[in-house]
Amino acid sequence: MEFDCIETERRLAIALNDHLSLTQRHNLICTGASLEKLSKEDSRFRMYMRETRDIIHWLSRSTENSIIWYTDEAFPRFNPLKAHLPYMLLCMGQRPKRKGECAAIIGTRHATYAGIQQAFRLGMEATENSVSVISGFAEGIDQSGMNGAIAGGGPCIGVLACGHDVEYPGLTMGIRNRIVDSGGCILSRFAPRQVPYKSNFISRNMVIAAYSSFVIAVQAPSHSGTLSTCDFALQMGKEIFVGSQGIGDRFVQVGTSAMFRDGAKVVSSLSDTQISGIDFNFHVIECDEKLSDAANDCSYRFGDRTYVVQKLIG
Repeated sequence: MEFDCIETERRLAIALNDHLSLTQRHNLICTGASLEKLSKEDSRFRMYMRETRDIIHWLSRSTENSIIWYTDEAFPRFNPLKAHLPYMLLCMGQRPKRKGECAAIIGTRHATYAGIQQAFRLGMEATENSVSVISGFAEGIDQSGMNGAIAGGGPCIGVLACGHDVEYPGLTMGIRNRIVDSGGCILSRFAPRQVPYKSNFISRNMVIAAYSSFVIAVQAPSHSGTLSTCDFALQMGKEIFVGSQGIGDRFVQVGTSAMFRDGAKVVSSLSDTQISGIDFNFHVIECDEKLSDAANDCSYRFGDRTYVVQKLIG
């Protein structure tokens, strides 16, 4: 990959100073402001020398690695949010398409088995209907929704709370590779070696909300990161749904049950949901082995259940 390393380092350093607004960083980059001058004029300005060099090394490793800048078409819209927004995202795989619908399928890592199965089915149903899926990498609902999206043919967008070189949660390199292989991408606003600090998860949730067209919280307890994603999405004017497995009195259903009481619609199947701008042509059903054998070309096994894709009539 050929690029001007000095200029790229300058742009990256300015981009990483997220105490500045997006407009301020854009103007500084465009006017060619030097890092030395900026550090003298602004006591909060950091040079980010290690981070910028790590990013450049990461870019040079693969043609699948790229930067999505604030001015690029693939960059999400964060309005009306203003504080501590990313100016660029590091992308591995195919860049997200701004056209088309994208479902955020999110929830707790402590999900029930039924909740995990529902997340998988919703993810599969979304991509079977040409709706991309976005989520984090937490065990439980997030990973199940992404696995379902991959089973449905993708694409899927995974958002990290760490750098690309950090495997967090553990044992997720496999699903990362499957996402890229199925035409999706892995996004991070953090330098490649950045570990997952607690505050990083809020930033990750903000990116998930920004790319989504609507959000489905399958299961979530109170004080869950899932609720912060939903809060960001509501501020951005996105519609929020809760999974039918999120309604109840279990610990992992407290947050989603509260969202239901506050007016969120319940989803058991995307094909039963009225979402503006989406025509659902397929739905996914759970079935026994006998039925799955008869529809072998359109079935997928997950856990102890088999899922079959059926075309909707009318």
